[in-house]
Order: sequence, then structure tokens, then C-alpha cells
Amino acid sequence: MSIIMNIRKLLFLLAASLSLSSLNAQDIHFSQYNMSPMTLNPANIGNFEGTARIGGIYRGQWASVIGSKGSYKTPSLWADAPIIRGFRKRDWVGIGLVFFSDKAGAGGLVHTAAKFGASYHLSLDKKGNAYLTIGGQYGQASRRLDPSKLQFEEGFLNPTGTGGYNSGAQVDFLNAKEAKSNWSDIDGGVVLRAKLNKRMDMSIGYAMYHIGEGKYGLVTSSGGGGTGTSTGGSSSSDEIARRSVVTGLFNIKLNNKLTVGPSFLYQTMSGADEISLQALASYVFNAEKDIDLNFGLGYRLSGGDAIYPMVGARYKNLRVGLAYDVNVSDLNQVSNYRGGFEVAANYIIKIYKPAVVKTKVLCPRF
Repeated sequence: MSIIMNIRKLLFLLAASLSLSSLNAQDIHFSQYNMSPMTLNPANIGNFEGTARIGGIYRGQWASVIGSKGSYKTPSLWADAPIIRGFRKRDWVGIGLVFFSDKAGAGGLVHTAAKFGASYHLSLDKKGNAYLTIGGQYGQASRRLDPSKLQFEEGFLNPTGTGGYNSGAQVDFLNAKEAKSNWSDIDGGVVLRAKLNKRMDMSIGYAMYHIGEGKYGLVTSSGGGGTGTSTGGSSSSDEIARRSVVTGLFNIKLNNKLTVGPSFLYQTMSGADEISLQALASYVFNAEKDIDLNFGLGYRLSGGDAIYPMVGARYKNLRVGLAYDVNVSDLNQVSNYRGGFEVAANYIIKIYKPAVVKTKVLCPRF
């Protein structure tokens, strides 16, 4: 029975990789995409009121189905700040730094990156109700795999004398101690934000990631590992594809207590598309203590993949969020509707210079 269950899980993982497309296999993605501004669009850098902003998000997926060793783990940390005024009075410049690591599979396939970015916020009117922001980021990315943790057909077809897995019969690829590649990464984006009236505002943006299409192949022409291995042969010329992202957000203040914010995300990479729709509401729980409660629902349309409820809260300058993907595709026969979970948080630091008040002595006239 355990063998059958392992086969089912293996088939499930294969089907999940195909149905979620190369978009998930090659690049990170989050259900709470608005809680990860720099992986959503570099033009989001410095888009807030305050001195600095720090945040993080963690996504775990399929651990309940294939075990923690082979599950997907994606942590990300970031920080940004508006640093100086721009060429005009209402313009400003923002800078930011983001780091993420995406680990998947029993072989420990890891994609990591660290990027530095900057943005320019251009006011489109005298009142500052509309802004056009252009941003970009540059950094180093890497991908590595531990071949010694992988098992292939040859090891099972030619077992050891005791009937166990024969690692000596593996393909040449596994002779490499580590398959690794590094490349430089460039991203860019633009966002238009506008306050429509006292109760409504909107933003729409476009971003492109991996503009330089860096080479990330892990296999050499001789069958061994890529950069950093000693197996010989020329490195693979595989290029990481460009990823295009279109986003939109529309906030509507229904009354003094409740605000709703429908949003969408569309991204495409190597012919694989992902569409996500979500609506997040914010309810003023305690105005005196400045506490808001957030709740909403999202749906990933691509293949009818998942529905994900979201909950969170804001306490003054701290915001936290939690989401859970409920798998509703055909894979739920194996997953039992279990998908992935996310936890995110960000905090805005506000440091203002105290106002200097000059005392004036009024002398009465007689």
C-alpha cells in the first residue's frame, strides 16, 4: 500500500509541475502579491509615506502531500525607502533591496537572488493626485542542485547485491558534486497611480523580469553539472525567459468603516500564463488605537488551480497577512484540497524631525 501511495504522490508531483506550468518551476510567485512589492514591480520601490519600510513573506507548498523534504519553500526579505526629492517639488526617488530563495524537490533545487533597485516618482499634476513611477533593479541570481540526492531509473534497474538502490549505476550527471550556475539579472517596471476622488483611487502597472535572459543551465554538454563542477564539457546555454507582469488595484471607500480593494495579476513566461483575481476588504476595528482588520478571497484562474482565503490586520505602521491555497483543480483527488500557505508582514518606520517653534512675545499697547 505504501508503494502505491508513493507512486500516487510521484504522479501528483509530476502533474502539478505540468499543470502549474514552467511559470512556477522557473520563477517565484506569491498569492499575496501586494505584500511583496519588489517581486511584483520594481516601480513599487519607495511608494509609501514614511522614512523606511521593511518586510518579508514566506510561502510553503505541497508539504502536506509530498513531505517537507520535497516541498516548495520560498522566503523573501526586502527593504525600501524614499531617500531624496526629485527634480521637482512633488517628485521623489526611492531605493530598495530584495532577497529571495526558492527551494523545491528532493534534489534541493534552489533559485536565489539579491537585487538592488531604484525608482523615480513623477507627479502628473500640481496637487499630487496622480503619479507615474519608473523603476528598475539589478542583482545576481544563482541556481544550484545537489545531484547526490537524486535517484534515477538506472539505480533501480541495476540494484546492489542486497537489492537496494545502486548509486553507482546512475547517469553521469550524478557524478558532479554540485550543479550550479550564476547570472546577472535586470528587471524594470512602470506604475500609474491616481486618486480619482475622495473615496476612490487606482493603480495599474507593467513589469518585465529577467530582461537580460541570463544563462542558468545546470548541465554541461558532457552530461555533468554546470558552472562550478569539474565534469568537463561546455556549459548549457539555457536562458531564463523574460517574465511579463500586469497588475491593477482599485480601492473603494464604502463608508468610514469599510474599504474594499479588488485587484488582478496577469503574468506570462515561456508561453505559460497565470491569472489571479482577488478582493481584499479593510475594516476599521478600533479607530482610536488605529487597528484595521483585513479579509478577502482570491482565485487563480490558470487551470482552475486554487482558491485562497486571506486574513490580516494593520496596527498603526505594522501590517500582517496570512493566506492558504485550497487546491480545486483535478489534482485535488490526491491533494485533498491542500495547497500552500503564506505568511507576510511589513513595517513602516517613521522618523520625523521635530518642528522648531520660535517663541514670540507680544507686548500690549497702552
